[in-house]
Amino acid sequence: LTLEESKISRTLEEIDGIGADSTIAEPGFQLILTVPNRFDSAVKLANAILHNTEDITEGSALVVNGQIAACVKADGLEEYLEQARTRFEPAGEQNVSLFVDDVTIEHGYYLQSEVVDLSQVQGMIDELQVKTVSVQTSQYEIPFDSLIKKTAERPIGYSEVTTKGHNGRNSKTETVELINGVEVARTLLSEEVLEEPVTEVTTKGTAKNTAPSKAKSQGFILPLNAGSFTVSAYFGDGRNHRAIDLATDAGSPIYVVANGTVVFSGYDGTYGNTVLVDHGNGLRTRYAHASALYVSTGDTVQQGDVVALVGRTGQATGNHLHFEVIVNGDRVNPSPYIGLG
Repeated sequence: LTLEESKISRTLEEIDGIGADSTIAEPGFQLILTVPNRFDSAVKLANAILHNTEDITEGSALVVNGQIAACVKADGLEEYLEQARTRFEPAGEQNVSLFVDDVTIEHGYYLQSEVVDLSQVQGMIDELQVKTVSVQTSQYEIPFDSLIKKTAERPIGYSEVTTKGHNGRNSKTETVELINGVEVARTLLSEEVLEEPVTEVTTKGTAKNTAPSKAKSQGFILPLNAGSFTVSAYFGDGRNHRAIDLATDAGSPIYVVANGTVVFSGYDGTYGNTVLVDHGNGLRTRYAHASALYVSTGDTVQQGDVVALVGRTGQATGNHLHFEVIVNGDRVNPSPYIGLG
């Protein structure tokens, strides 16, 4: 019986657990005379011993770093452990997750007194740290730059966005390392420009005097660029209108029609923002309803200087220049002075 005794002993040695050594004693054997067909195999005999005791049961052991942490009888340990291992993975990414500790499951026989329900070890499993390495691809915007371009071909006060800017887009791929869902490291793998940003260009005028030189030798010049306006009200026009109204775009430059001195620059009641220039010899000109003033009282101006920008301040129903010519205190028809009649 020496060989059969050895097989039974080895089979019983498979019983694992914290107190297994002190609980499972060496089996005893007694010599009995019998016939060969009444012998059972050693494994069958060992299984009979295992299944006929309440002290030993089949189960699964949670092994952490080589040590049994808990024994569970019911199924579900593998599924819960897998759920715990992957619970911190970012959705939709390429993820690899591993427990920081060496965690395995061993199936076998364990002492009934050491086997617990799965619910009793779930908290222990939840405390295990998980390291996740996630490969993530994302896009982000590249803000566009702004550039101011100056031109002497436009008067001071002119400003226009001549090239509209827009943001670019980049794509980057990174590995992100997380411990229990908290990022601890990030490494850039690659980066790709999807769309280059476009610089926004704003053109601004720098010229103080943009009137054609030829016009300066011919007395008064037009207070607005030729061809840029329409006459919206003539002198008189049945309502005692003592000026000429020139309708044009808001912000258009207003030129002084001749050399002179600014005797008023500011807000003047129904005139709104107004510039009044004295040209000497009892001759003055007024520029009203401006959106912005570019000269101050006392300034000396040269024919063609920009003194204001067209607007609709004061009593005005639209953007226009209210232009007056004043001779010895009387407002006269300005049309002949600027070649409009």
